[in-house]
Amino acid sequence: MNNRIKYTGIFIVIILLGLIISCSDSSDSSNSTDGSANSNCPTKTCGDFKTQGQAQATYDSNRSCYKNLDADNDGTACENLSKK
Repeated sequence: MNNRIKYTGIFIVIILLGLIISCSDSSDSSNSTDGSANSNCPTKTCGDFKTQGQAQATYDSNRSCYKNLDADNDGTACENLSKK
């Protein structure tokens, strides 16, 4: 019984250390100098799309990454483009 408790404790410590390391790594990626949420986001502007639907699909795929496509923060990307 004592070995079972010891191994359970070791297992819990390993899991907790993994979570701590994982959380600290993910928080580092959001600290960028240009203010973007994720430095791995490709730069897209409304000029990169032919239709509002294309821009909306890209925006919906990752709203934090493509937040610049929604200038007025109403959930609609590139409202100046045609709806086709």
